Amino acid sequence: LVHPANPLTWRSIANRVWHWHFGRGLCDTPGDIGRMGGLPSHPELLDWLACELRDSGSLKHLHRLIVTSRAYGRVSTPPPGGFARDPDGRSLAWMPRRRMDAESFFDSALAVAGRLDEARGGPGIARFTQRPGAQLTPILDYGAFDLDAPGADRRAIYRVVWRGIPDPLFDALDFPDLGLLAPSRGFSASALQSLVLANNRFVLHQARAFGLAAERLPGKTIDRVRWMVRRAWLRDPSADEAGEFVALAERHGCAALARALFNADDFLFID
Repeated sequence: LVHPANPLTWRSIANRVWHWHFGRGLCDTPGDIGRMGGLPSHPELLDWLACELRDSGSLKHLHRLIVTSRAYGRVSTPPPGGFARDPDGRSLAWMPRRRMDAESFFDSALAVAGRLDEARGGPGIARFTQRPGAQLTPILDYGAFDLDAPGADRRAIYRVVWRGIPDPLFDALDFPDLGLLAPSRGFSASALQSLVLANNRFVLHQARAFGLAAERLPGKTIDRVRWMVRRAWLRDPSADEAGEFVALAERHGCAALARALFNADDFLFID
C-alpha cells in the first residue's frame, strides 16, 4: 500500500489535502481515484504533488506547497469573462468561495470569543447529557450541557459524537452522518440553518463572551466596534457598517453585535 512504486496511495492523499484547502479536489471523487472514479482536472499537477509527498515523506511539506502557491492566493472573484469560459472553476483561475465546515465554525467562534482551549490529547468531551432510550440507543440532550464545564472550550476534534444522533448545531452546518462514508461534505443553505446559527446556545454563549471582552476595552463604542470586526472578520468595517454597528452596540450591547458578526457571510465564508 505504501510502496514508493504505488502511485495511487500518494495521489489519493495529495488529492484529499488539495480538496480540504480548495473545497474541491483535483479529482472530484476523493474516495475513489481508481478506474471507477472521476478524472483529474490537472493530472500532471496531481502527479507532481503526489511525488513531492512521496519523496519528502512530509504532509507539512505538501501543505506548505499548496498554501504558498499562486493558485491558493488568488481572489475569489472570477476574472473578466472567466465565469463564462469556465463556470465550474476547474481552471483554478480564481479561488472558490466556500463556507466553513462545522468544526471550523465551532473552533473559530471559540477563538474569536477568546475561549479556545488548545490543550492536546486526553479523553473526548461529551457535550450532552445522556439517559437510557429505546433498546441500546440513548437519548442525548445537547441543550442541557454546561457550556462553562471543564473541557467545554476544547477544539471540535475532541467532541464525543454518536452515530445517528446529530448535534443540532453541527447538523445545520452539514456535518455528515458518521454511520456513512463521507469523503466530501455536502452543502445546504436554508432558513433552518440561519435560525440555528442565530439562536443556538453555543453561538449565544460565545457571543456573550466576545461582547464582554469588547466592553472591557477602554475607549469609545466605535473603538470597540472596530476591534470586534477586525477580530471576527479580519478587516476594518466600512463607514456604513461602522455606523450601523455602533448603533446596534449602543442600543443592545456588544453581545448583540457579536451575534450578528458570527452570523454574517464575512465570518461564515472563506473568501
